[in-house]
Amino acid sequence: MPIFYPTDRPLADFKCNTFAIIARCPQTKRFGAAAASKFPGVGAFSPCVDPEYGVVATQGWMNPALGPRGIELLRQGLTANKVLDDLLMEDPGRDLRQVAVIDRFGHCAAFTGSENDDVKGHVIGDQFCLSGNLLANEDVLPAMERAFEQSADLELAERLLAALKAGSDAGGDRRGKQASVLKVAATPGFPYVDFRVDDHPEPILELERIYYSNRSVLIEQYYDWVDTVMKGIPLEKKG
Repeated sequence: MPIFYPTDRPLADFKCNTFAIIARCPQTKRFGAAAASKFPGVGAFSPCVDPEYGVVATQGWMNPALGPRGIELLRQGLTANKVLDDLLMEDPGRDLRQVAVIDRFGHCAAFTGSENDDVKGHVIGDQFCLSGNLLANEDVLPAMERAFEQSADLELAERLLAALKAGSDAGGDRRGKQASVLKVAATPGFPYVDFRVDDHPEPILELERIYYSNRSVLIEQYYDWVDTVMKGIPLEKKG
């Protein structure tokens, strides 16, 4: 069934030109994603991250239905390639889209439609995928790739931030800077890293500040929180 909205346009589109990374950490098995754009509130639309099944990032002339639909397909056990094929088959505006998918095994698939704005493209690596359109130059995605691969000893969130910052330093979105998003999922129903900067002159630096300001709470107390909620034990009475 085609994914569409009640409109006389091909679909309810958002021109969410951006650069993004999705990834699976081979050590922790966590999934995460990060993106930045000269588009307000980019994190409201993408990426979609499931702690058990994977990630879907959608951008370009965005169809916001693709993210939730992709997660639904991943939860059915479909591979990244099959999910991407099904999403594109269901979307008559596919040439306007840019979509990246990573499944529960870390396999990636990506598509960059011909109607996206140049500079555009995607890179598939080992359990990660980069994508971008309306980029300032051809250096943005390679810079992100290097930063991600060279930070393998860091937490996934920090690797994603490093890639995003490298992409911005290389030129980023050629229109400028406005919004960013960082997500890492750890446990179903319990948000782990889920931060957005909706409108800021330096959205990636602000996202980095927010993350590092709260890093100790996230890493040191997260599983205590999950454990106490799951067991119904108030934190002050634990132990």
